[in-house]
Amino acid sequence: VLTMLTNETGFEISSADATVKILITTVPPNLRKLDPELHLDIKVLQSALAAIRHARWFEENASQSTAGLTLFSRLCLGVKVLIRLLKDLRIRFPGFEPLTPWILDLLGHYAVMNNPTRQPLALNIAYRRCLQILAAGLFLPGSVGITDPCESGNFRVHTVMTLEQQDMVCYTAQTLVRILSHGGYRKILGQEGDASYLASEMSTWDGVIVTPSEKAYEKPPEKKEGEEEEENQEEPAAGEEEESMETQE
Repeated sequence: VLTMLTNETGFEISSADATVKILITTVPPNLRKLDPELHLDIKVLQSALAAIRHARWFEENASQSTAGLTLFSRLCLGVKVLIRLLKDLRIRFPGFEPLTPWILDLLGHYAVMNNPTRQPLALNIAYRRCLQILAAGLFLPGSVGITDPCESGNFRVHTVMTLEQQDMVCYTAQTLVRILSHGGYRKILGQEGDASYLASEMSTWDGVIVTPSEKAYEKPPEKKEGEEEEENQEEPAAGEEEESMETQE
């Protein structure tokens, strides 16, 4: 039995086993001819175009045939398996929810290939490295991050996340790295039931207590319009301050 559900970006066709998302877009020259009353929002169409670019990049860089078991074929297979594990990790730990599928694709490819030896890493080492580089602040403000290969300019993919989300990804990874270092890999991989609490509660591993990392960024409270006007009135202008000093002299 198939069911169809429409949404803002297109529609989905679902069965008991899988769901296929259908995105709607057009060729770039037609974006200038859109009628707001007739067509989808231009941002929706641009997002679908970006999804096509992402799929093509992944097809060229991490989705080759494994026939012959060449070095590059093994690399592609490892990247795809690693990305599946990262997507599973994102589902089970709320702290990783801000990581988009495209960010996970690039993170998996980066972890496998971008290392001092320039040789593809084994899956277990690449998995640990993903958590380590997230914990080290790869996606924090000011970090070099990962440049989007499908966008012009030096666009860093993690800037689509808010500052709170960037911090949450970092401190969640820091906690999981410590747990992984003390033998908690089965729990992190989901082989021993729900583990989402590990990122927010203390846990013990072979006598070692792991305390979850705390957030480092606190969003400043939003000021109301009335408060801003009062502050502006209280702060004297630079010219007024100079005049008062001259009068006192």
